[in-house]
Amino acid sequence: MKDKNEIYFKWGITAVAVIVIALVISLIFSKLGIIASALKTVVSTVSSVLYGVVMAFLMAPVYDRISAWVEEILSSFFPKWKKSGKWAKFIATLACLIILIFVIFALIMMIIPELVNSITNVIGYAPDGMSNLENWLKDILNKNPDLEKLVIGNYQDISERISDIATTTVLPNVNTYIKNLSSGVMNALGVVVNIIIGMMVMMYLLNMKTTLSSQAKKIVYSLAGVKIGNEIVTEARYIKNMFEKFIVGKIIDSIIIGIINYFFMVIIHMPYALLISVVVGVTNVIPFFGPFIGAIPSIVLLLLVSPVTALQFAVWILVLQQVDGNIIGPKILGQTTGLPSFWVLFSILLFGGLFGIVGMIIAVPTWAIIYRSISRLSEHFLKKKGLEPDSKHYMDLDYIDEESKKYIKLE
Repeated sequence: MKDKNEIYFKWGITAVAVIVIALVISLIFSKLGIIASALKTVVSTVSSVLYGVVMAFLMAPVYDRISAWVEEILSSFFPKWKKSGKWAKFIATLACLIILIFVIFALIMMIIPELVNSITNVIGYAPDGMSNLENWLKDILNKNPDLEKLVIGNYQDISERISDIATTTVLPNVNTYIKNLSSGVMNALGVVVNIIIGMMVMMYLLNMKTTLSSQAKKIVYSLAGVKIGNEIVTEARYIKNMFEKFIVGKIIDSIIIGIINYFFMVIIHMPYALLISVVVGVTNVIPFFGPFIGAIPSIVLLLLVSPVTALQFAVWILVLQQVDGNIIGPKILGQTTGLPSFWVLFSILLFGGLFGIVGMIIAVPTWAIIYRSISRLSEHFLKKKGLEPDSKHYMDLDYIDEESKKYIKLE
């Protein structure tokens, strides 16, 4: 009876635990809007600090190299000087700040004039571009009068509808658009302020990262003990290295792709070379879908100039994506994540759906960490049960013999 009571007691505890977990999950989903709103408020409040954390994370490798290099030079010239380390850190911090300001300023000076010029050209060229596109369609379809009549009729109908929308919807709501534009300008100013504060936060974090790391380790070991503490520290180091290698590598890869695209467009005399190359380079940070996300607005822009040019660019983007995916990307990133292609695609779709563009950027390293953690946990529990952790033993498996633990393959 005692054994049965113990079994019933365990089943009861399990049932209660399941009910409690189900209630907690349902409560979380029912309050998801409130939780999301609260998280959004917290993130917007500390956004400048987050900017600083991201900047410090990206500039940390540069800071470490410059600091070590300057300290080595100072130590060789002044062997007995005790403050060479502090001055090396100061110079490295200043160098990181100058590099960051230079990069931001260079991007602004490249993008803004080109963007203004492109918008001006598009506005001036739009009527002729629409007419050229219509003539081009007529030239293609002149051999098939029925199809020509259908396509051109629909094309003219769409043009008339766009004109109607412009006169009946756009013009009466100009005041609303101006208010929205003013709000956008204020948001842009807020981003500028966050970037400036973020730079200040970055300087503090770069100089304090060793101290903060040691304090975090001390807290972990004090709460978790030596064995679990070692596991946590190892995992934290793996996560840091994973994000650092992937994101920094992806940025370098995207810069190379943007430069290659720029030279190609200049060589064959395509318009908007600088603007489109910046768009292609920036969106290339997003794995898998990035080149296509950048290509769509670029193709639309080129379509107003020449449909043939737009088609050439579309073919070029496909070629460039293959070169990046098979040659440039693997050379720079290597086997950073170790994820199969299916899980790369799955993670981008999942995190992109949940968190948008930012989710797509962090999807691959984040899922690689989750994938590795699940693999390690499953291997740990398999070993505790006396089973083989290697996946090859489960290929074509029918069942495992309960007594002998022998792996019986499918016939």
